[in-house]
Amino acid sequence: MTIVRRRKPGRLVSIIIVTGLMIVLAAQLSWIYWISPQMAIRRITLESDLKVTDGQLLEMISIQGETWASLDEGLLEERLESYPVIRRAQVIKVFPDTVKVFLYRRHPLVVAFSDSAEVGRPAVFDNEGYALQIGLDSNSVNLPILSGPKFSEPDLGARLPDDFMGVLKGLDTLRNEDPTLFALISEIEIIPRVNEGFDLKLYMNHVPIPILIDRQVTVESIRQAILVLDVLSTGSAGGVDEADMRGGHVVFHRTEES
Repeated sequence: MTIVRRRKPGRLVSIIIVTGLMIVLAAQLSWIYWISPQMAIRRITLESDLKVTDGQLLEMISIQGETWASLDEGLLEERLESYPVIRRAQVIKVFPDTVKVFLYRRHPLVVAFSDSAEVGRPAVFDNEGYALQIGLDSNSVNLPILSGPKFSEPDLGARLPDDFMGVLKGLDTLRNEDPTLFALISEIEIIPRVNEGFDLKLYMNHVPIPILIDRQVTVESIRQAILVLDVLSTGSAGGVDEADMRGGHVVFHRTEES
């Protein structure tokens, strides 16, 4: 008599599941203890409008001892964004041995002078109010001067008070939409009001007459200010030492004759 032993379906499924789990576990252990530690980072590529040498990049990312698997992209991005000139960083790992780095620079917008010394030292700020440079170079000498606020010499990465962010945002929009108008601005003086808020006094490169405007810097407000100054510069209104277009009405102060 032949005895046929039948396996129960449930037992067969259990064996398949256990076998599968053991394979997955073995693969994970192989990855953790054997494969990933051997995956050295062999290539680092950089895309950026910043002038960064290979040596400077390696110093900035500082990933000695890291492998492709152990590298934390988020932590590396935070490390790179701690540099004042870097607005945003993006790090992408490409299997099996490549790290791509993308750096987006901060763009200088205004120059302000500290009052911490007899001769204030200039600091360059971007459109978000962050100090990205102490001192001037050839790329920042033509930026508008932001005067009025008193502050000690900032550290790199320090930020201007929030009250001035609207002015910086307006200037940045003006530069993007009409660079020619932006280039005409020599200085913006912030003048506090008696109660609260402030007004702005514009000094232009081509007209020696300053003009007061409301605190909103827009393409239209700058265009109107230039039209007023161009008319006054012809001398048709006599000698004028200051114009005022706050509130939508234009008034001007005549130069006192001796």
